[in-house]
This record gives sequence, structure tokens and C-alpha cells, in this order.
Amino acid sequence: MTIDFIKQLHQNSLEKAWNARPAKPVRDPMLKRREKVMSRIDAALAQLEGGEINPPRGIYQTRENFNGMRVQLKYGQRALTIDGRDHWFVEDAATFFRSAREAVGNGELDGAINDAVESKDKAKEQDTRLAAKSKPPGLEKVRTPEVAPHRNAGADEPRLAKPLALEKAGILEVAADDKASGDQAHAARPGRFAQKYEKLLAAGILSEPAL
Repeated sequence: MTIDFIKQLHQNSLEKAWNARPAKPVRDPMLKRREKVMSRIDAALAQLEGGEINPPRGIYQTRENFNGMRVQLKYGQRALTIDGRDHWFVEDAATFFRSAREAVGNGELDGAINDAVESKDKAKEQDTRLAAKSKPPGLEKVRTPEVAPHRNAGADEPRLAKPLALEKAGILEVAADDKASGDQAHAARPGRFAQKYEKLLAAGILSEPAL
């Protein structure tokens, strides 16, 4: 049995809201892009304070016998283009980077940052297309056309060679038959004495003995 005040005060809508997962707040992607540019600026300020002259992959460079510096602003490795320029020459690089950081945080360079992001995405898509074109085409399965069997297919088939044992047996049999026929011919042929005897009988010089 439910107590009356519980039944009156409980609200199902509040229970559903309690069990529902809170929606994730939508984060502006521009904030992350600004942070990426400002992180490069912070790195350059730290390098200047450390006395680095030409840091590798840095956004400023110096030369001997040159009073100023060549400076850039970058989104990752893409230089920001502002008023048609992607680099500048200044005497005080630290002041330049501090002013640039403030401008990035205020959103004054959002257009240049977005252009750098779009050019980066286009370059990535182009590299992907070139990589896809450079791949060799896949080997396609070639279906062999079916040929109707010929009526005299058995005659066209190559004769199978006899096994070596059978061939040897056949050679021996042939040799034995040749030898036997030679012996028979030799036995049937009369000798010299018999030939002379037959000639004398034919001439009437000798007569066959009575049996």
C-alpha cells in the first residue's frame, strides 16, 4: 500500500530526467583550432626566452648580421596567410607573438585559421586520390569459355605413353619372337651335303634307297 504523500509528490517525469544521460555540450571546433595556433605561439615565446636562435620547425628564423627576425604564424605545419602574406620581418619577435596570441584568442584570425584547415583537408584528399590511382588494379578472375566436346575428341587426345615395365616386356617378347623365327628358318634350310645329295638324285646319278 503506497502512502498518500509519496504517491502525491513522486513525479515520473523527474525519474526519467534522472535516469537519462545528460547531453554532451556542443563544443565549437573553432576553439580547438585557436588553441592549436596559440600552442605554437607559446612554444615560440618559450624558445625565445631560452635563447634559441633557429629552433627546428620553429616559427621564427634569424641570420647573422641581421637585426630582425623572420616570423610566421602556423596551424600545425600550415602557415597562416594574412593580407596575402604568410611571413613577416620584425625587430621584436616576442612583442609580435604576444600581440598575435591575443588576436587569435579574440577570434580576429579565425578566417586565416579556417583557410589553413581547408587547405590541409584538400591536400589530404588529393594525397588519398593519388595513392588510390597509384595502386595496381586488382587481378580480375577471367572465366574460360566453355567449349563443346568434339565428336572425335578421343582421336585428338594424345596417346598415353606405356609404362616402362610394359615397354620392356614388349621389347623382350618381340626379340624372343624374332629369335624363334630365325631358328625355324635355319632348321628348315638343308646343309651342303644334303644339297649335293638332292642334286645327284635329280641328275639320276644316285637313286633313293628302297625303304
